[in-house]
Amino acid sequence: MTKEELQAKIDVLETIISDANIENAKHAEQLKTMRKQLEDVNKPKLTPAQFDKIYTAIEMGIETFDFDDLDNYSIDYGIDYDNRVTCESFCFDNVSEVAQVVYNHLEVLFAELPEDELSIQEHLNQD
Repeated sequence: MTKEELQAKIDVLETIISDANIENAKHAEQLKTMRKQLEDVNKPKLTPAQFDKIYTAIEMGIETFDFDDLDNYSIDYGIDYDNRVTCESFCFDNVSEVAQVVYNHLEVLFAELPEDELSIQEHLNQD
């Protein structure tokens, strides 16, 4: 086999590998898309306008929480080597209260299904 023949075979194999890699990338993208679709199958569907309302409610809930209230934080002080007071640790303690405020704003956007209608709705969502 000559040098040119070997180079031609190498070029053909590189082309085959390149094509296979492109095909693998397409399949990987399809797989990713299908996994996302599988995740979303049983999720309730919302319109973009509904998502906007949810976002606004979350934003309003966070805006109405008083982050300036010092009772929401745990602060541990210390004294540095040059006798300066330092903040050793700083922690926000009231995450659940923020969640409750946000929940209260979201609660206004939805109506809760009564227990007797819940099983019917779950059955309809499975179809």
